[in-house]
Amino acid sequence: MSFDATHGDSPAPGSVRAGRVVPGSVVAGHRIERVLHESGIGITCRAVPITSTSPAPGMPGPEPVVLTVVDPAPSADPRFRSRFARANESASGIRHPAIARIVGHGVSDGLLWVATAPVPTTDAAELIRRHPDGTDIDLAVRIVAAVGEALDAAHSRRLVHGGVTTSDILISAASSEITASAIAGPGAVTLRGFGLSPPADGEETPHPDADVAALGRILVELLTGTTSVARHRVSGAVSPAFYAVLARALDPQPDHRYRTCAEFVRAADLALHLTHTDGEPPTEVISSSPRVFRPTGSPDRPTEIVAGHRPGRPQHALGGSRSSRGADTRPRRRTVAPLLVALVVVAVCVGTVIVLGARNAPTPWPATVAPIAEAFPRLLPDSPDHQGWRDASCQAMFREGLDAISCSDAEQVTYVVWHTATPGARDTVTAPLKGFPGDEIRWRDGPASSSRDSLADGWVVTNFAEPVRAPYTVIATWPGHSGRQILDGWWRTAPLG
Repeated sequence: MSFDATHGDSPAPGSVRAGRVVPGSVVAGHRIERVLHESGIGITCRAVPITSTSPAPGMPGPEPVVLTVVDPAPSADPRFRSRFARANESASGIRHPAIARIVGHGVSDGLLWVATAPVPTTDAAELIRRHPDGTDIDLAVRIVAAVGEALDAAHSRRLVHGGVTTSDILISAASSEITASAIAGPGAVTLRGFGLSPPADGEETPHPDADVAALGRILVELLTGTTSVARHRVSGAVSPAFYAVLARALDPQPDHRYRTCAEFVRAADLALHLTHTDGEPPTEVISSSPRVFRPTGSPDRPTEIVAGHRPGRPQHALGGSRSSRGADTRPRRRTVAPLLVALVVVAVCVGTVIVLGARNAPTPWPATVAPIAEAFPRLLPDSPDHQGWRDASCQAMFREGLDAISCSDAEQVTYVVWHTATPGARDTVTAPLKGFPGDEIRWRDGPASSSRDSLADGWVVTNFAEPVRAPYTVIATWPGHSGRQILDGWWRTAPLG
């Protein structure tokens, strides 16, 4: 399939879409060549920019682009327009081989639009249409690995996609046969569509954990040809370990999901290849479907692989002759000494590994602040030797009788998680904040407030209603930035809830 082809149904005659976006029409300074596909948010086309001058003889014309024109209703929504502009501005500044290059975006005749380049060979949605029973595992893992890299790079810039679909995953290959090796190079798989997904009700921006869950669903769709996890290879013939990986990625509790897309991809790749090789479907059949959406145990424990017990050895018949038992005794006695030596060697090796592992183990948090780190597993590291969210350096604090963990990232954003189990403790940690209580923030997980715009060195204070986090207060500061800037640049994507 080529992006020169038309996908899907043609726009209905007389519709708003058909009146504005049809082959040959001009939208936002681009001439439409082909309608590629439609979605719930708008139309995506192959288009060519219109220039004021013709190219010199022998010189190529303007590079074609993938142009998405947003429908009138979301284009008129002020919240959607604001997020669309911020997301595309941010994506334009990211130089990553797996993020489609944005060549332009804006508003034309009241319709939002964004153009990316180059025009790919195909996309993941068309790849699935060509393989209705699913692609091979190596190809699926390669695609989600590239998309995961793009999402993690975007998250590091506080940009969340929020609605990744297979149509957003562009694939370029030299041959018509798409294989894992054919798209191994940088830029072969790219992600587009930032700013095109409205946030959930009550949210200004989507949360990064939404991208982790979306990546899990994309992998299922690539493997099975369907968005249902109850069908095909995912229901009966994959490693049981993949169920655990998928369950964690799609867990209804965001705190239980993987902290990064790369972490999910590594776990999925390992699990999918446990029971097969060479890209062939695994052969292990699960007799009954596990409960995918209800994982047990701690979500931060490593994936556990439980293998079936081997059949027991046949038992020797009882009452054998004395001579036959005596004949078996002598060779067994000869093997006792070597076995004892081997056991001693193994014990020494295991002991050495344990001792060295204990020496190299990360330093635990002091007992007074360990519960704080456990309550915010994606915001805070599990050890002061590790880094927190956005690679922040963290340390334990104790001030005025209150315990806390304080973190600072490369952009000098400082966030402190205080243990404030009483109203008096909350008053103590907010007393040094100039202008507190400031402006109230509407947030689903508890009371929050930010400093007013007139305060140059602003702050944001977050409290929680959920019992696990109710005893804690998070205070974020950023020198030279107002409270509104902290909200937009840090708080809205921070893994607080």
